[in-house]
Amino acid sequence: MRETDRVIADIRRFNRFYTNLLGVLDKHVLATGYSFTEARVIIEIGMRETCIANELVQLLDIDRSYMSRIIAKLGKDGLISKEQSPSDSRTSLIRLTPKGVALYEQLDVKSDEQIIRLLRGLSPNEIQEIHAAIVMIHQKLSRAGEDVNYPPLRLTP
Repeated sequence: MRETDRVIADIRRFNRFYTNLLGVLDKHVLATGYSFTEARVIIEIGMRETCIANELVQLLDIDRSYMSRIIAKLGKDGLISKEQSPSDSRTSLIRLTPKGVALYEQLDVKSDEQIIRLLRGLSPNEIQEIHAAIVMIHQKLSRAGEDVNYPPLRLTP
């Protein structure tokens, strides 16, 4: 197996491991009754307080029609409200209702608890190592995702 193939296989193995660990593929995330994508939409709206659907589409890289269905469902469930933007009558501002804020806060707390459970049993040093590795991965992949023309993946100098 070439080094590049081994790296790709290891990254894919980690991705499967971590998504399983977090339960991302479960039908309902963190016992809320909402899918991972629906929960992410709720969290993003909660973090912004007010937003428009196009912002969520770009941020989460979700198809517009799928986002529209999610927003309709969350509205029907009484979690979000939409109101016309005062600056552009063609745009609807989306925000969480009090029920939506309660779910957002529940997701936030349960997400923190999930990470605490993952780290339980590790030494403070091991937790710091994991944290440093995650920060480094995030920084490097964020930079790699920028519109820069990188050469093809090659691991040997």
